[in-house]
Amino acid sequence: MNVHVTVIGAGVVGLACATQLQIRGHAVTVVDPRPPGEHCSFGNAGCFSRASCVPLGLPGLWQQVPAWLLDPSGPLVVRWRHVHSLAPWLWRFQRASSPARVKAIADALHSLLTVTLDKWRPLAAHAGVPELIVQQGYAFAYESATAFAADALGREIRAAHGVQIEVLTGRDITAFEPALSPRLTHLVVLPEQGHCPNPLRLSRALAARLRAGGASFVERTVKGFAFADDRVALVLTDGEAVETDTVVVAAGAHSAGLAAQLGNAVPLESERGYHVMLESPNVAPRIPIASGEGKYFATPMEGGLRIAGTVELASVDAPPDDRRADALLAKARRLFPTLRTKRYTRWMGHRPSLPDSLPVIGRSQGASNAFFAFGHGHTGLTAAAPTGEIVADLVDGRAPFMDIAPFAADRF
Repeated sequence: MNVHVTVIGAGVVGLACATQLQIRGHAVTVVDPRPPGEHCSFGNAGCFSRASCVPLGLPGLWQQVPAWLLDPSGPLVVRWRHVHSLAPWLWRFQRASSPARVKAIADALHSLLTVTLDKWRPLAAHAGVPELIVQQGYAFAYESATAFAADALGREIRAAHGVQIEVLTGRDITAFEPALSPRLTHLVVLPEQGHCPNPLRLSRALAARLRAGGASFVERTVKGFAFADDRVALVLTDGEAVETDTVVVAAGAHSAGLAAQLGNAVPLESERGYHVMLESPNVAPRIPIASGEGKYFATPMEGGLRIAGTVELASVDAPPDDRRADALLAKARRLFPTLRTKRYTRWMGHRPSLPDSLPVIGRSQGASNAFFAFGHGHTGLTAAAPTGEIVADLVDGRAPFMDIAPFAADRF
């Protein structure tokens, strides 16, 4: 039976959910105060990472954290004024880094992410932009044998899940990518991975196809819900209410308050990421290249070269620290020593992050017609298409293509 579904959130996850629902014949309304794709979905590193089954929290990570925290431009920063409010999240993060939990998390992430390109290709074709799904691989570059060895567990986890890995050393590195520094010691190539050369154009194409199919877009902020029995009857905004048969919460870093009103308390925090977009740089890699030490990606984009990554834990309302964006450019010159650009732009966005690196996907506890699709952290673009199919299956009352029990909101 076709119903009217209100999707809260016009990021790439919400748009993928809305597209799958519309394909199946449902009427769709998307509610978001900003235009489609202009939040975190705009500024990501653009990777379709089938290999991102490695959770952020790994055994032994805490040994590296003090050094990172002392480096204001390092891969991880916690703003000290927010440490108290972040303490419960950090405690859960540490608990999720045990060997047993890491194995279970990696298994769940692999099931969700390994199908990303299979799920994305038909969606991109449906939106008229098949060229935005590129599968040429990506690579991790290391400046020292010590850093390469430190990431051994991540490679072991990927290899155990069937991810193809090739390790290059010496002159083979610059033969593979001439723009890279000859001082690099190792290049770990993952040839099965993909990337999107313009994430914003992908989101806008999905939105345009949704509109062409009759979907409505409401640029409002959702404040809450009105219920009839155990079901959401109205989505309440800062303007007119939206009548609905079904609700999907895909509001990224702003989802926790809405989830709480629907019966689920989730420890969602903003894992803030930065990028610099270099216009017309003099060099650019053929494929995305990540820094093994710095934990950032350099991705070739339609508009230039994007240097994106790192983690900053602070509140959603804290202002951006432009120094972290500028530091990305300085660090990128360690990988690409001849890199030059006349101009670049800075950006900061909010990755919706849960302490166990798993998103929330499934039904809410407080309303039988409300579903969740948020908290994807670093894997929003990668997981969007698989998540959209899962949500559409749930709305239709079908069993999803995979076990979604690990992603339940009541796991906390």
